[in-house]
Amino acid sequence: MAFNVEVLFNGIIFGMFFAIISTELMAASAILFRYEESRRKVFYYLVPIWEITGTFFVFYVVNVEALIPNALPILAYSYISYILIFIVIYILRNLSIISAEFIFKNRWNISRKTLYSTYAILTYILGFFVLVIYTSLMSGKGLNINARTFNLASFVSYLPDDGFIIGSAITLFGLSSIFYKLDVNSILSLGVTVIGLIISGASFLTINDYSNVYIMIVSGLVTLSIPILNMIPNLRKFISDKITFQGFLAVAAFLLFYSVYPNLGSRTIDVNSLLNDSAMQTQIFYATLIGGTLLLIMSIVFFRVWVNASKNRINAGAEEVE
Repeated sequence: MAFNVEVLFNGIIFGMFFAIISTELMAASAILFRYEESRRKVFYYLVPIWEITGTFFVFYVVNVEALIPNALPILAYSYISYILIFIVIYILRNLSIISAEFIFKNRWNISRKTLYSTYAILTYILGFFVLVIYTSLMSGKGLNINARTFNLASFVSYLPDDGFIIGSAITLFGLSSIFYKLDVNSILSLGVTVIGLIISGASFLTINDYSNVYIMIVSGLVTLSIPILNMIPNLRKFISDKITFQGFLAVAAFLLFYSVYPNLGSRTIDVNSLLNDSAMQTQIFYATLIGGTLLLIMSIVFFRVWVNASKNRINAGAEEVE
């Protein structure tokens, strides 16, 4: 397997971004299915996760642009229609969460529950778009790099693509109760996670090839260890810690990334052949390493400070709850 440290570092950033955005999708699940419990256990995590997700997304895109300058124009042309829809939904999603968290006054007889539910549904849709783009880059179905087009119908008609997206959604649904400490039986969380991993894993193997199957299996085992550790009373607090949980997910996502590297589009694209192989790339790597470390530290500090402050406001009864 070809090895490029800059690309692998990009994979680490991707792993962290995937872990963060996954917890936002988990929050959406909790809000839609357990709203009352979410008010006590989820709401004060929404703003820091929302803020950090956007920051890491920009950081990842900038790193891809620096690493492979020709990649973003190709992707922009190929997915232009879906990117525009994504941006519109992204704005509406931000509007709903900002309204619910900061400016809610019930002036238009819109309940806070409606605003949070809208945020949750739009977050699901955005997650679907992200998974469609990521999965299509792996399978190559519906994506024509030469013509710079993407056909969603062709993508959806390929069942392994659908299976990977559905399996990933089920897996995150199973893990959501652990991350947010919802009152869900730990055996049920394990069962749902296992079902999701089986569906997404089988689909992933069909999409790709079996050359790096052991790495993919390790990725699945890392994910599976989360609900297993949650079933052990002495380790439940450890694995439900927000930073630890996201660390496990980041490792699993990175290993999944590494299992297909350096190939995309069902082995039709060699990532290494697209690299900006210059002295500038080395300097960008060092800048990204330093900046990424600082971003990670500041994100953790921001997350801890905001959550602790929110908990104190709730405990003091200073926050208005409908």
